[in-house]
Amino acid sequence: MPVKSIRLAILFVLVGIACNLHAQSIIVPNWVTLPQDTIVKNQLINSLNGFLSQKENPNKDNTYVLKECLLETSDLLDEIKGMEQNAKKQDKDFYKCYLTNIIKVDADNYIVQFSYIGVDDNTPRLRASFKLRAKRVGSEFHFYSPLKQNTIAWKMKKFNNLTCYYKDTMNSADVKAYQSKLEFYNKKLKQPVFPILFYYCDNFTEVQQILGIEYKADYNAATDNNLTSNEDNMSLMVNGSTKDSHRFNAHDLWHERLHAVMDRAIINRPVDEGCAYLYGGSWNYTWDEALTKFKKYAADNPNADWHKLYTETTAYDPGDRPLIIAYALNALIVQKIEREKGFPAVLELLSCGPREKGDANYFKALEKLTGITEVNFNTAMWALIKDS
Repeated sequence: MPVKSIRLAILFVLVGIACNLHAQSIIVPNWVTLPQDTIVKNQLINSLNGFLSQKENPNKDNTYVLKECLLETSDLLDEIKGMEQNAKKQDKDFYKCYLTNIIKVDADNYIVQFSYIGVDDNTPRLRASFKLRAKRVGSEFHFYSPLKQNTIAWKMKKFNNLTCYYKDTMNSADVKAYQSKLEFYNKKLKQPVFPILFYYCDNFTEVQQILGIEYKADYNAATDNNLTSNEDNMSLMVNGSTKDSHRFNAHDLWHERLHAVMDRAIINRPVDEGCAYLYGGSWNYTWDEALTKFKKYAADNPNADWHKLYTETTAYDPGDRPLIIAYALNALIVQKIEREKGFPAVLELLSCGPREKGDANYFKALEKLTGITEVNFNTAMWALIKDS
């Protein structure tokens, strides 16, 4: 074999080893009851390992997802991503994946449950537990969220491109408010009108349960949230926003619509949050209410160094639900840019890249679009606050 071919062969082996080391295989405890048929058992476990090994890829590219259930499974897959990691310990493989249950529905269908568990100071720590449905496809099993099975008895009502699923009653005013805000965002982002599935849940706990999230430490004590996905020109919102004036969060809806048209990898979060403040408010405050609080902070701090406060992500209204200075300033900046140059210029600032230390990429884009530099930032922000 030529030397070049040998080197390539060695490279492929090393890459394969690295990939296998990075992708955990599911641990099967000896107390878990497995299918008695050895072929079925091996197909099921091998397929589950394949599903989990591809979970960090784009959801539509996971070859072990049941394609007709991609939309809801994409929502669930987003929640499974990164579950091995312990950011505090900087350990990418701290939590191990354990198979906890397999339930046979019929010869070709199973329910699979698994958990991510780590041990810290001899204490087991549960990161998350999930439940999937598994369907035999040829010699493999493909996996999907149990959303449809869990809501099979729910009622359904269509409003143009919006299909709502609910248990007992539904507030039509909520639907109209949601459609109005959705149309506003879609028009601004020049996004076509695609079908949307909207599930009304009692709370965020129910959102997790119907999707297949049995427990997730990240959501401890969370009662109010939504989970969304976008695949194949369709959108899904599983709604548990019970604290909002309507059964949706206009702030979060902005993020969801933007992420449907712009790669998250290039989005600058402070600008994204600034848009969400401006168009959807924050923490149940309207933008006008959040702005009033911000202007009071400015009045109480006449010597504020906005550049320093921006780069340090300081809150002007601290607490459990803080309002952030950088986000409020970006709301004013976005308002100025859109008024003077139109929304395409806002998109340019939004896509200046993820936040980096010192915000150099942000200030470079800001100077190009507005002439505001790091040197004159403080003066320019005082002018925007005064004019707001």
